[in-house]
Amino acid sequence: MQAASLRTRIWYGLVVLGIGAAVAPPARAVDERVSYLIEQLEELNYRVRVQAVESLEQIAVTASGSDLQTIVAAIVARLDDTNALVRYTAASTMIGLARSSLHAADLPPLIEKFEKLKQDSDADVRRLATDGLPSLQARLEQLRGASGSGSGGGSGSSSSQPPRFYVAVGQLGDGSGVGRDDFVTLARQFLLEELGRAAGVEPHGEIPAAQAFREELQRRNLIGFVLQGSIVSVTRTDNVISAVVSLLVLDQDQNLRVMLRGNGSAQRRSGTLTDAEVPSVQTDALRAAVRAAVGSLVGYLREQ
Repeated sequence: MQAASLRTRIWYGLVVLGIGAAVAPPARAVDERVSYLIEQLEELNYRVRVQAVESLEQIAVTASGSDLQTIVAAIVARLDDTNALVRYTAASTMIGLARSSLHAADLPPLIEKFEKLKQDSDADVRRLATDGLPSLQARLEQLRGASGSGSGGGSGSSSSQPPRFYVAVGQLGDGSGVGRDDFVTLARQFLLEELGRAAGVEPHGEIPAAQAFREELQRRNLIGFVLQGSIVSVTRTDNVISAVVSLLVLDQDQNLRVMLRGNGSAQRRSGTLTDAEVPSVQTDALRAAVRAAVGSLVGYLREQ
């Protein structure tokens, strides 16, 4: 770990000096420096956390796939940081990433976070959230419009047809035993993304208060559901990692309607799966399992 951290520090030092773009990062540098910076987000010194958020933003601009999703999930989690400057930095970062790196499905849960930040205890955070929210909403409409107007369109986006289902994501648990602090956060993010691609589904990252929920559904003539779930297991067989996710589908009054399950797997394309590669492949397997679970949910919703 020390060697990985040292390589990361050296590479990041070159970036700070402005020569990182001309210097190829060492092997697995992306994974290593992202892991290192995410660890820094847990430091007691808030200044270290601020610097880590800023550094992750620089990486996110050119990142893709599971690296980008991991970075976004880590920064979004800092919107609830105990320190106001960290929250402010994370919010500012997400406004920037929304313009360049996020997909339409990423934005509804982020917009909900910003709605909460409008009531933040810190005046600067409140002001940033209030000022930044319109740009997030405008970006969402822009992305949805682009998806809906493209040839073939985006599959299953709420931009392609008016929403019929209001799906709120509630509590998620992790029974996999893999010991990753980011696993539930990633599962929630993947779930919201996949729901955002489902036709007629409007995903929400929080469960509204009961009365507000009923009034919203009645006003908009929507059918409401609440999802709760768990990462059941993550197992490895040779180069293949498999994940299982379970979902409880509740109605608006939180009565159980159906239990669903999703299975997914991922593997290294060639060669032996190394210990350093395991987290990335685990993440891909988790995403595949969530996608399968949402696929089952979509089938259930079609019958309603």
